[in-house]
Amino acid sequence: CGRYEGIDERVKAFVDEEISVGDFTLSGGEPAAAVVIDAVARLLPGVLGNDNSTADESFMDGLLEYPQYTRPEIFRGMRAPEVLLSGDHERIRQWRREKSIEITRSRRPDLLAGILDRGVWSAEPSAPVYLGLLHHPVYDKNRQVVTTAVTNMDIHDIARLARTYGVQGFFVATPVKTLQKLALKIIDHWQVGYGSEYNATRKAALALVRVCGTLDDVIIGIERETGERPVLVATSARHNEGSTSFEALREMLNKETRPFLILFGTGWGLTEAVISRSDYVLEAVTGVGDYNHLSVRSASAIILDRLLARR
Repeated sequence: CGRYEGIDERVKAFVDEEISVGDFTLSGGEPAAAVVIDAVARLLPGVLGNDNSTADESFMDGLLEYPQYTRPEIFRGMRAPEVLLSGDHERIRQWRREKSIEITRSRRPDLLAGILDRGVWSAEPSAPVYLGLLHHPVYDKNRQVVTTAVTNMDIHDIARLARTYGVQGFFVATPVKTLQKLALKIIDHWQVGYGSEYNATRKAALALVRVCGTLDDVIIGIERETGERPVLVATSARHNEGSTSFEALREMLNKETRPFLILFGTGWGLTEAVISRSDYVLEAVTGVGDYNHLSVRSASAIILDRLLARR
């Protein structure tokens, strides 16, 4: 290690590897040498006393480490996150993973970009993915719980999205029998009617659509197809505390084998009752300003692309 301005450039002709400890200036090379020695020595077996100590730290999987908490539970009015006190190891693991991604995205987005470039999250999802479009219970603009109308455009466009991104099934849920019949009539036109011969690609997309009455019916339908209860993921244009990032959910889809049901609400969105029974709430799609009123078709297109598209 050198002092003053550094080592004579000609000496580098005899150097096998040059290491930088960061973008800052020191008065001498001694602190930098100590950093390198400590960073390398702690990876040697026996140095830390527990080989597992290096398995879950910053940069080990390309991400910065999650926040650390210890006792007491409340320190100067600040409480440790409830999930860390729950004893649920899977929830704790997922919380830590989401926080690692969140911190990395905030402080070192270059690391996150590097992960995507290396294809860590580019694989096709191993989890079967289903979509659910709920027409009840949803909010109107006054946050009253209502039942919305089924529309031809929603069925067509989201079915085409589902087919494009490899979704296993698209459930349209409405408790209104007349609207169920309308949805089935639209589907039949493209499955067995004139539309089935006129447009084969539309037929393939509409083949993914199932019509049912309630969210419980959707869950039962997926259980019958897969033999497992689906993991429920709610979407919302509103900010929800503790929401799951797109990166974290994409990673789950790449690793899990359980079916996932992504729920979309018509009208002014899913009710709190639906959100509260979901396993995860996906972070909101946001633009560049305060305006955040995408149609359910637009929002579902953005969400599916972020979660399922090949990168």
